[in-house]
Amino acid sequence: MATFLRRTCRLHQQMSGARRYIQRHSLRFVSTSDKKESNLSIPFTPEDIADETKRKELHKRLEEHFKDEDLNSPKNRIPYGYEENVPEVDKFNYHTVWWFWFVIPVIVGIAIFNFSLNDYGLRSWSEREARLVMEEREKKGLPYVEKNYIDPSMIELPSEEDIEAWDFRMEPDLRDQVDCFCGGWDGELDYD
Repeated sequence: MATFLRRTCRLHQQMSGARRYIQRHSLRFVSTSDKKESNLSIPFTPEDIADETKRKELHKRLEEHFKDEDLNSPKNRIPYGYEENVPEVDKFNYHTVWWFWFVIPVIVGIAIFNFSLNDYGLRSWSEREARLVMEEREKKGLPYVEKNYIDPSMIELPSEEDIEAWDFRMEPDLRDQVDCFCGGWDGELDYD
C-alpha cells in the first residue's frame, strides 16, 4: 500500500511539474498582453538554438532566470495542482483530498476487514464447544474436570535408577527463603 501511495505521489508531482514546465516554457512568438517583456517566458525558436550567438544569449537568460534557488520564494513553489495562485488553499485542498480519498477509506477498510473475519483462530468455536461439554457433564452429574483426567494406568513413570542417573538440580527449599524475609520460621504456617 505504501508503495502505491509513493508512486501516486511521485506521478502527481511529475504531472504538476510537467504542466508547470509547459506553462513557463511555452513558445511565444506574439505577445497579446500588455505585460512587460521581462515577465514573459523566454521565447526561442529552433533557429535560435542553431545560431551560436543567440544560443549563448539564450543560455545567459536561462541562467539568470533560474539563478534563484530559494525554495520558499513564490516563483519556485511547486503547487499541488488544486490552486495555482493561493498556496494555503492549494495545500489545504491537497491534504483534504488525501484525507477523504485515501486515509479514511484505508482505515475504514481495515476495520471492516478485521471485524468481518469469520471466527479468526476458532475462538468462538472453542468457547461454544467448552459450554456444550460443561452442559453435558452437568446433566450427567459429573464434575467439569475429573481428578484423573488421564487414566493413571496409561502413565509410565521412570524407575528410581533412571531418576538417579539423571543429573539435575533441585530448587532450594522455600524455608530458606522464608528465613531471609521473615526472620525465622518454626515450620508451621499460621493462617489466622
